[in-house]
Amino acid sequence: MWRNQVFGLSLRVILLTCFSGFVAAPAGNCQVAQTPEKVEPGQHGEHGQKEHHHLHMVLGEEKCDPKFTYEEGPLGPGHWPGLCNTGKMQAPIDIQHAEKLPIYDLKVNYQPADLDIINDCNQYRILVKFPDNYWLTVGKKPYFLSELHFREPGENAVKGKRPRMSIQFVHFSPEGVFLIIEVPVVAGKENPVIKTLWEQIPAPGKEIKVEGVKINPMDLLPVDRSFYRFPGSLTTPICNEVVAWYVMENPIELSEAQIAEYTKHYHNTARPLQPSNDRPVSGRQ
Repeated sequence: MWRNQVFGLSLRVILLTCFSGFVAAPAGNCQVAQTPEKVEPGQHGEHGQKEHHHLHMVLGEEKCDPKFTYEEGPLGPGHWPGLCNTGKMQAPIDIQHAEKLPIYDLKVNYQPADLDIINDCNQYRILVKFPDNYWLTVGKKPYFLSELHFREPGENAVKGKRPRMSIQFVHFSPEGVFLIIEVPVVAGKENPVIKTLWEQIPAPGKEIKVEGVKINPMDLLPVDRSFYRFPGSLTTPICNEVVAWYVMENPIELSEAQIAEYTKHYHNTARPLQPSNDRPVSGRQ
């Protein structure tokens, strides 16, 4: 137990060091090994199948047997395991202000990919998976885009207000550091990419790959990609504190009908806001 406490403290120190001020620093100075295995792009499994870096679910399907809920009770947020109720760098948070710093932009190079969609009933979300590729860089550091999924409402708040929904783009580096981009959603025009996704949602616990249908995640990012950034955690158990959060300042639009359609599947899937504990929140100058 002592070793685990020391490791947890060391990890928090490393992340806080990486984000304190978080000026453009040499790539590789803030590498933390955690959770995903180190896998080279294009690595193949024992049967010659290209492996996904999806983090929560095997290919195919799962039995719907969730181990946590968003409602109060024995499986609710107050009883989530791991660091969820003991960590000091938990997410989501309410962003009240951000210090403008000369930090690295996100260099996004998303490309169209065959649609691979899951109705992830054990994590209360619709999820789209992406194949191996270094699809984002921060400075010289590459990150895989593993998946995107949806939250209703959005998780991180700005000045006390959460968006109607959000899209979370989950990346990780070969060293195991997560980078999550959260894009707020507001009601407005119908979104053609979302229209395609909603038409293909499988039954709970199921996964489908749709031949001939490609999705470009770039189309789900705002044109102006100004962001807030802070060190935090995953927002589902066990809430490991290994995440660089990038919360977009500007939203994308879904129609009211598209938002309503999503809530037929999942709603109220945002973790309660967590104390910021004086963490640095930064934005680009």
